[in-house]
Amino acid sequence: MKIAIIGAENFDSLEFHLHDELSHQEHTVRIFDYNHILPKMVDYGLSQYSMKYVERKNKKLLAEVLTLKPDLVIVVYRHIHPFVVKEIKNKGIKIIHINPDALTTFQNQQLFVESYDAYFTKDPYIVRFMGEKLQLNAFLYQEAFNPRVHKKPKGDLMKLEEEVNIDVLCFGNLYPYRNRMLRLLKGNGIDLKTFGRKAKFFDPYLNSNFQNRGIYGEEKSKILNGSKIVFNNFHYAEIESVNNKFFEINGAGAFQICDYKPILHELLPIDPKKVSFNTIEEAVNLIKHYLNEPEERLEIREVIQEHFLKTFTYSQMLKEIFRKI
Repeated sequence: MKIAIIGAENFDSLEFHLHDELSHQEHTVRIFDYNHILPKMVDYGLSQYSMKYVERKNKKLLAEVLTLKPDLVIVVYRHIHPFVVKEIKNKGIKIIHINPDALTTFQNQQLFVESYDAYFTKDPYIVRFMGEKLQLNAFLYQEAFNPRVHKKPKGDLMKLEEEVNIDVLCFGNLYPYRNRMLRLLKGNGIDLKTFGRKAKFFDPYLNSNFQNRGIYGEEKSKILNGSKIVFNNFHYAEIESVNNKFFEINGAGAFQICDYKPILHELLPIDPKKVSFNTIEEAVNLIKHYLNEPEERLEIREVIQEHFLKTFTYSQMLKEIFRKI
């Protein structure tokens, strides 16, 4: 098939991994990114104030997508103009939407104006809302990891822990809600390191823990696996869902502690209460327990990784999406 992906062409993004897996399956695939159509800085300013500019940008996007003559269009952006969806459908091309983020990313609700052939979203709450109240063709999907990118380093993991020398790792955008929880962990005597990008109102109490950079690719897998515990606190808008890091961390074979969600019973091959928390006090107790139990950590992470390799790769994710469309 010829498949167009409309979204951001960034390394380790959903678009990147969809492109990688579909190419691996020998489809013809191309990502169409706004930032490759018009200059990013100019685009950001004008898109906020000029509807004519937005329409011109989207017409150019549409024209470029149609040059591929795709059999299927997968949209990841949440803000393409509804006429793009309409015109693609008018050409007899199937167009679907995959939303990897929480409900706070719906922006101006363009998604609901011109209906896609199918919607895939990870939160059961949003699936119910879209299907039962908007009568949209919405399906639940589970996110995934890429075993060609998110992979366990070879060698002795205990030696890797000694080399990396991180008790508790947190990575990603350091938003205030995340920083507040990290402050509470640190205040309870937990030694942690953070990688990623400082957001607004960064807590200066965490300056000594911040490594002032992100982690990507092979280094990311090494640091995840070399950290004794990866602390993954979900965004508060993950109503009934988890984040993509949950799949990447487990798929790479690292040991993770995350927020408790009922859906964890469907995602994990073990009792979720062993590796998740409802309160920050529970998180502190779990962390202190597992820091002193390296063999138990190793056993749990191996069981979980084996399950994720069988269940939550992009190959499995796309197989399920294609089955539904």
